[in-house]
Parts: sequence; C-alpha cells; structure tokens
Amino acid sequence: MPGPFNEIEKEAERLEKQSKEEFNKKNFILSVSLLEEAKEIYRKLGFQGKIGMLNQRIVRVKNLIKHEQQGTIAITKSQDQFDKRVKKVETEQQRYQERQLAEQKVPPSEVKTTLEKIKLLIEKARREEKLGNYPRAIGRYEYVLELYRSIPIEIINLSNEISEIEKKLSLIKTKI
Repeated sequence: MPGPFNEIEKEAERLEKQSKEEFNKKNFILSVSLLEEAKEIYRKLGFQGKIGMLNQRIVRVKNLIKHEQQGTIAITKSQDQFDKRVKKVETEQQRYQERQLAEQKVPPSEVKTTLEKIKLLIEKARREEKLGNYPRAIGRYEYVLELYRSIPIEIINLSNEISEIEKKLSLIKTKI
C-alpha cells in the first residue's frame, strides 16, 4: 500500500527525469535547479545514496556550464579580434579609395595647361564672333573641340562642353 513517502519519492524521481530532459535541451541551469529540488526531497527522506549521486551529477552539469561559458568567452574574444581586423582593413580600403578619387579629381598638369588654353581660345572665338569674323571664330571653336576630345574621359568628362561648342559651331555656320 503506497504511503506518503512513496508519493514524495515519485515527485523526486519526476524532478530527476525532468532534469534529464532539460539537460538534453541544453537548459543546464534549469537542469541543475531541478536536481537541487530532487536532492532536497531525498534529504527529507534520508536517502543518502541518492543525494550523493545527485551531487555528482550537479557538479558535472555545473562544470559543463562553466566550460561552455569559457568557450563562449573565447569565441567572443576571437570574434572581437576578427571584427577589429575587418574594421582596420575596411578603413584602409576606404582611405585608398578616397586617395584614388582625389587623384582622379586633380587633372595632370598637361591637362590643366590644355584647359587653360581652351579657355583663352573660347574667349578669342567669342570676340571674333562679335566682330563678325565668323570663319576665324569657326576655326577657333573647331580647335577647341579638338583639344576637348584630346583629354581622356577617364580624367575629365567634357561631353557637355563638347556638345555646347558643337551647338555654337552649328549656329555660327548658319550665319555664313
């Protein structure tokens, strides 16, 4: 005939079983907590052998928790180191790209010279146009086009300026 001790013992066994399930789910802290509850019940019942077994299991689970935390810390440290290296490489790459852009924006000295020459030729062509000397203005604008086209697009994109000069030439040629 089952007595009250039998029911209490079944409760402790249920807690042990639940602890194993939680352990398998890797809920180690809950597993330890359930084992502690079962151990307390066995203490009340005076089952010293069961208490000793549960103490060993609790120690193993706690060691596993500690080991897992150390592994997580090691992973976190190595992840931080990796993130720092990645950030350093990205920063270097960004600086390199900025340098390249800066170098592209500054035209070489010969291109600067050509642009200054173009500016003077356009001024002279406009004066010739105002004076009605259209053939000379056409010659100057055609030379400006030739100079614009001699500058590589990779250095400076002058397609808008070229189209403006071409329109100007078309307009002047209609006046002749």
